[in-house]
Amino acid sequence: MTVAPVRTAPEIRDHETLRLIGRGAYGEVWMARSVTGALRAVKVVWREDYDHADSFEREFEAIKRYEPISRRHPGLVPILQVGRSDEQGFYYYVMELADDLATGRDIRPEDYKPHTLGLEMRRDKRIKADRCLKIGANVAEGLQYLHENKLIHRDVKPSNLIFIDGACRLADIGLVALLGQRSFVGTEGFVAPEGPGSPESDIFSLGMVLYEASTGKDRLDFPDIPSCTESGDKLAIWQRLHRVICTACAPKAKDRYNSAHEMTLDLRGQPLPSRRLVWYWAAAGMMTLTLAVGFGMWLAQRQGGLTLEVQKGTPMLTIKTEPEGAEVFAGEDTLGITPLTLNPEEGVPVIYQLRLPGHKQMEIEHIANRSRPAEYDLRLEATRLPQPGERWTNSLGIAFKPAQSGHISAQPIEIKYFKRFLEATGRSFEGKVVRASLTDTGKDASYFVVVPVGDAEAFRFWMTDTDRAAGVLSQEHHYEVEPFYYVESGSGSNEDMPEDRDSEGNLASEEKNWQAFHLRVERQTYGSVVIRTSPEKVRVFQYDEFLGYTPLELPRVRSGLVEYELREEGFSDVVLEGEVKPGALLELFSDMQTRQAVTFGREWKANGLGLRLVPLGEVMIAAVETRRRDYLEFAKATNARRPGNQDADGRGGTQPIVGIDRDEARAFCEWLTERERNAGLIGAKDRYRLPTDEEWSRAVGLPLERGSTPAERNGRIRGIYPWGFDWPPPPNVENLADIHAGRKANMEHFIPGYEDRFPQLAPVGAFAPNERGICALGGNVAEWVDTDFDSSSKTDPKTKKIMGTVRGGSWQTANPDELLSSVRVPMSVDSRRPTVGFRIVLERGK
Repeated sequence: MTVAPVRTAPEIRDHETLRLIGRGAYGEVWMARSVTGALRAVKVVWREDYDHADSFEREFEAIKRYEPISRRHPGLVPILQVGRSDEQGFYYYVMELADDLATGRDIRPEDYKPHTLGLEMRRDKRIKADRCLKIGANVAEGLQYLHENKLIHRDVKPSNLIFIDGACRLADIGLVALLGQRSFVGTEGFVAPEGPGSPESDIFSLGMVLYEASTGKDRLDFPDIPSCTESGDKLAIWQRLHRVICTACAPKAKDRYNSAHEMTLDLRGQPLPSRRLVWYWAAAGMMTLTLAVGFGMWLAQRQGGLTLEVQKGTPMLTIKTEPEGAEVFAGEDTLGITPLTLNPEEGVPVIYQLRLPGHKQMEIEHIANRSRPAEYDLRLEATRLPQPGERWTNSLGIAFKPAQSGHISAQPIEIKYFKRFLEATGRSFEGKVVRASLTDTGKDASYFVVVPVGDAEAFRFWMTDTDRAAGVLSQEHHYEVEPFYYVESGSGSNEDMPEDRDSEGNLASEEKNWQAFHLRVERQTYGSVVIRTSPEKVRVFQYDEFLGYTPLELPRVRSGLVEYELREEGFSDVVLEGEVKPGALLELFSDMQTRQAVTFGREWKANGLGLRLVPLGEVMIAAVETRRRDYLEFAKATNARRPGNQDADGRGGTQPIVGIDRDEARAFCEWLTERERNAGLIGAKDRYRLPTDEEWSRAVGLPLERGSTPAERNGRIRGIYPWGFDWPPPPNVENLADIHAGRKANMEHFIPGYEDRFPQLAPVGAFAPNERGICALGGNVAEWVDTDFDSSSKTDPKTKKIMGTVRGGSWQTANPDELLSSVRVPMSVDSRRPTVGFRIVLERGK
């Protein structure tokens, strides 16, 4: 994760910055008080958040053009002032402050929460259809005004629609750009299939906003619309709204509204202009234009061709490239191939995009001026990386076509490419090959593979590493697997293939998790995170790295799942989790709980390390394994050996400690006992220790076992697993050797069809506890207990070492016999394994 430095409040001319109230991928929003005492919102955009200076300057130029426009339409948030501070490295603009979500215009700075459509949707789940129509019409009118002024928004979404004096307006103008600008920004799901950069794409985004608001569903669920229970006038309103949504969100731009004005009319139930009439006048206009051009040419010929020669000889814009042959686009329109001469409309700013296969795309901004013809002579930079909107071939020769979120292989992965992977990794093959005809004649057939899910995942990881090494993918790019569903018999697109089926016609069990698949290229995206606590000034860690004190703002965080640890003396440790979405702000909050002393027989929510302990007979047992950060705290305090980073993914923190022997686990318990006695959390005679073999059996739910030692009790109860009586285990019950573990660790043995989301170690507490409130007794890591394996023969005959006892399976365990609750593993007490950790119990003093 890349973490930008925590910034102090910016200095804004004639304003006092009060507090941060919002953050996005490219800016912050501060509440400020003007010299007149009025409360304002100030958007601050930092230069260092942009990879290229020209992108930063381009956005600033767009804001300067937008400023006067914003104050002329009630559907837009008015900008009152624009400025910049090159010394501090930002530009800013001052806006009207949104209503408070709860109190409207009665705003108290200390507890202000802006009234955005996003927060209203989060509070109310669904917005009534008549209110959606009103909101949609206001916003569509604002979009129409933007489009008429040659600007587009590019990021219409619920959090960017704010209410001022109760009226909904378009906000977050930081992404507004010149009409025709095609750089890909915006938020996934709200971006049109063809990408942002046109009026039609803004219309699509607004349609998706109304879909989420009216249905309460995620935009990615579109076009799934819940059934309606309304009747009468309310039913008509509901039908009108969802007719508008379906038109605005049509996959093809040509099937949407011709303009945001048309969408406004439809939202208000007013008649649209006749498309036939529009076509008639367009045709009439073309005929008039043809006659005018013909007359002009005739007149030019009568005058010796002078006017026509001047037009040819002095184009207003010339674009040349080295090498030649680049396609030139303005928005979705293709203008021609370089070298290219153009005569665009005078005084209108346009972004031209240049594309040439094998070269980086380039954009130029130009405003035509007949008195000053312009010429661009550009050198295109060669690149092997995939470029938006262009076909691309990777290092193995696999062809990819453009897709909404990147690129996807033109066909399912063929056996000729999969064999390269098998040869390079030495991996054994399981699966089949299917013949597919690409033409009706049956010629030009391809042969794609159908393989277990784990093998497809292993292929995409290998392909990512291979293409990065070859320089055709950057470190920001990676592959994902996209299943390809096909029918072998009778589909007309594949040859008949024999299949292994049972008597009822179902696929053989080993084929149920096989799939054909595409590869999809994706690029790493970023969002931002704000962490707040009550009280403040709590330390925030991630993977044992100190990030700062709350309230903490992290402006550039890789999208995906994140986990942060909150630690402060006198409070229980807290782990906050969430998902960072591209370009969005994730807000995390914790009400810190004061630590309290133990009461035997009642659950202890957090001991001195923040571990939860639950009653188990006369002792208290930790609900989770001892974490790596707990053990490192002991090692630091006692100068004990620090285990190597053996937690598989190198993620530290909340994963179990591994790679320690039994004596080291016992030493940890002694240290913790002394520490918590001194802190008054446990009694003077209470002590921590490892669980006995019998206590561990009680924790996992076994009935009373026969035998006096672990050796005698080993495996005598069959058919009982930590999760119950079923094999294979139900999904997501324990962290075992699943298909992901098989793929990432290149393991030959894993549980077919089983998935638990974690290819190696999982954070403690990642799986549901058993009926006693205890987690992960069957997987993640095996655990030391405090009982020797065989009291009558304590030493291994060969090594003469004492043999301890280890219970439970780990993320590498796939054998059902090894996962029985009654199974014990004898292990030399000085063994240090990357799959073995421990949990603690607290014993009452006598």
